[in-house]
Amino acid sequence: MSSKNSSIADTNDVPVSQPDGKEDVPYHKGQIAERLLAEARNIMATELVEDVTARRLCRAVGVTSANFYNHYPNLEYLLLEIAAQEFDRQHKQNLRILRRGLSRDDAVLLVTQYCVDFSVRHHQLHRIMYGHVPDSSINPNYMSAADAGMRTLVHIIYGEDRYDPEDLVKSHESCAKAYAYVAFMSGLASGISRQIFANPSGTRAERRNFVETLTRIFLTGLGPEGGTSDRPH
Repeated sequence: MSSKNSSIADTNDVPVSQPDGKEDVPYHKGQIAERLLAEARNIMATELVEDVTARRLCRAVGVTSANFYNHYPNLEYLLLEIAAQEFDRQHKQNLRILRRGLSRDDAVLLVTQYCVDFSVRHHQLHRIMYGHVPDSSINPNYMSAADAGMRTLVHIIYGEDRYDPEDLVKSHESCAKAYAYVAFMSGLASGISRQIFANPSGTRAERRNFVETLTRIFLTGLGPEGGTSDRPH
């Protein structure tokens, strides 16, 4: 005979009533993690990343709040999982740019335009990719995706693969121009998407002209293409 407790469902796995007349969503453990991610994306599409909470995600998905921790150790880990997905997409896009055989300057300009366009359309995603979570090392998927993206940017900047995530001291010395570029690119994208830099006409064409002007000024500071030294003269 089964025990009394064995007939009682785990309350963590019980669907909760949905707000606004929505039907209860059946619980399928294999899908919950993906649905939590999708709901976080939905919120960030129209609201701030600060509006994403574990309780709100679970309510929207249709499970109890405690169930969140069956899938993610904390909310920051989930946000970094989304950021890792975006870094992976960005990495693949930049690989395509690298394989086109463009000059360094043209490739960097194209990468910058893509980054700014992405941040304007998806600023909250840009935020979680670039520093919103203080300790990104808690999510190995994020670290791996970010390192892959950095490796490609280094290759674009230097024309060779010299980035070593296992030896960051060496990489900081040998890839300084690439680090400077990431700081420039992410800062410019954030400034434009937050409207810190005005766009008087409000057109995409004017924004892209502005991005090109600033990027070419930055590239002038990098020195000649193919240079090997990162030390100031």
